[in-house]
Amino acid sequence: MDDSLRARKRADLLSVTGAAVAGLAAGAWLADAIRSVFLPMLIAGLLVHAVGMTARHRLDRKSGALPAVWQWLYVLCWVAIAAVLVLGAWLWFGGVGS
Repeated sequence: MDDSLRARKRADLLSVTGAAVAGLAAGAWLADAIRSVFLPMLIAGLLVHAVGMTARHRLDRKSGALPAVWQWLYVLCWVAIAAVLVLGAWLWFGGVGS
């Protein structure tokens, strides 16, 4: 992997991590005020992430074969998105003991 691509990946990771932490902080601060829009916000956020992730994956693949670990992380991310959606729907519709 060339240094330019490695640097772009690090910048992507740093940017996404910062956005996630800021979003988490905002959610904690506004928890009661935004509770009623939790599920639509979660779905919208995951959808936007999925579109961006897919676009980045396609751009990376145009540059050549990707390292196996990136392929596995891409698949793992889709599995995590599905798990979050299932858990979110389960909690939204009653969860345990309802």
